[in-house]
Amino acid sequence: MKKLSDNKLTILIIFFLAFSVRLYGLNWDQDNHLHPDERFLTMVTNDIKLPSSVFEYFQSSSSPLNPYNYPQYQFFVYGTFPIFLTKTLAVVIGMDNYQHLVILGRFLSALFDSTNIILLYYLSRKRILPSLFYALTILPIQLSHFFAVDTFLTTFILATFTLLSYNLFIPAAITFGLALSSKISAIIFAPIFLLFIVKQKRLSAILRIIFYVLPITLLVFRIFNPYVFTSFFNLSPLFIENLETLKSFSDPSGWFPPAVQWLSKTPSIFPLQNIVFFGLGLPITILFLVSLRRLRDNFLLWTSLLWIVLVLVTQGSQMAHTMRYFLPVYPFIVLIAFWHRPSFVRPVLIFQFVITLSFLTIYSVPHSRVQASNWILAHISSRSVISSEYWDDPLPLGHSPYKSLSLPFYDPDTPEKWQKIDQQLSEVDYLIMSSNRLWGSIPLVPDKYPIASRFYQDLFRGRQSFQKLVEINSYPGFRLPIGKCYYFGPTDMPGDKSWLSVNTCNYPGIYFRDDVAEEAFTVYDHPKVLIFKKSLHTDL
Repeated sequence: MKKLSDNKLTILIIFFLAFSVRLYGLNWDQDNHLHPDERFLTMVTNDIKLPSSVFEYFQSSSSPLNPYNYPQYQFFVYGTFPIFLTKTLAVVIGMDNYQHLVILGRFLSALFDSTNIILLYYLSRKRILPSLFYALTILPIQLSHFFAVDTFLTTFILATFTLLSYNLFIPAAITFGLALSSKISAIIFAPIFLLFIVKQKRLSAILRIIFYVLPITLLVFRIFNPYVFTSFFNLSPLFIENLETLKSFSDPSGWFPPAVQWLSKTPSIFPLQNIVFFGLGLPITILFLVSLRRLRDNFLLWTSLLWIVLVLVTQGSQMAHTMRYFLPVYPFIVLIAFWHRPSFVRPVLIFQFVITLSFLTIYSVPHSRVQASNWILAHISSRSVISSEYWDDPLPLGHSPYKSLSLPFYDPDTPEKWQKIDQQLSEVDYLIMSSNRLWGSIPLVPDKYPIASRFYQDLFRGRQSFQKLVEINSYPGFRLPIGKCYYFGPTDMPGDKSWLSVNTCNYPGIYFRDDVAEEAFTVYDHPKVLIFKKSLHTDL
């Protein structure tokens, strides 16, 4: 009894540890709304209104809670449960405005992901290590800082799996319905749900469970994602059209700017690299692979592995295989890795703790775009002409006293495009690049962007009429009183193959470059900002 009580106290401490690191630096962008998906969800949550009755709630054509009833939100493919929950709480506690909604949404995201600590404890049959290491895993910590649907989805998937492991099929049907209401991609969990049902073996039991489970899941989905439907069970044509539009964004022959990054990436391989080196970490990955030899006939572990493989195959084979799509497998990877206590768990824990502390550094200093904005306002004359890159956030943030030109580098490389850009460049005094969105993706696809690729290559080699003036980073690492910043690791800067650079900087210390990670891992909360100044001398 004493050991059981101690375990409960320990897991409670781990829960608060997880919650603390997920809340740390919650206003990481200093009220500037620098995550585009989060910005969109905040706008939607701010504009929708709570209905006056249950009847109005289910009236898709007139409900004030339905994003499709607002002309600015005719494209909406997110699950509605997270925004409904955030909106309702915001109204109740007086945070129903654009600035406060994003903080509340991030708080809920952190809370839901921290709940996975408790779920893992019970799923692992009251083992401590899976919960402890999940609390310290990087991608869950990062995504918990964002008001988005991925943490909600992951928690409901894990809750469903945990409930199924205890043969609690009706509660599992409810949580699976909530998972679908958070993100429609949860449907890929259906085969796992079916496996737990089939495990009952007796046909009468299987049919009885299906008889209860399917209607309950559909009903919960119908209640918490009501505007996917136009009538009781007729799917909305606009929702279907939105899904088709979303699919078209990943067309390699298209010109949707965020899709350019994927043209140079290998499906399945690139997402694995991101999981191993950035989202999960090499030590946990190694322990996971070693543990695969010890699954034996454990149904929970084999089913967890099947779920991991299912997500890796379905999401990893898509053209757009962003890291957040794989968050639902992270608890299960950690579960398998630490089901059996490794003999060298202490050094792995210390290493993981150091990694976590280094990552939290990005939330302990002002956002790199905030730092850059302050530098621009302090050092660039208001008479100067500055630039931004189309589809990326322009700097300085907030009110700008400058004339700013948006350079359309993402457009097809036509003579008309470059005639316009050349004219703009002749006027510009400073080139300002607020992340690696463009220069980190366009030069890697020279067949699609032959002229733009050459422009970026020449720019970074000092062969344009602009010279690099300032580089502002916010990498994971440690601040130290050593005068300069030492950056270790590969970079994606065109023409730069170095693994070490030393720069003057605002926050001296030792830092680890994650430039080669997937774009979304860096551009939201710790992008690299580059400022180039027009120079009379050009090294041709």
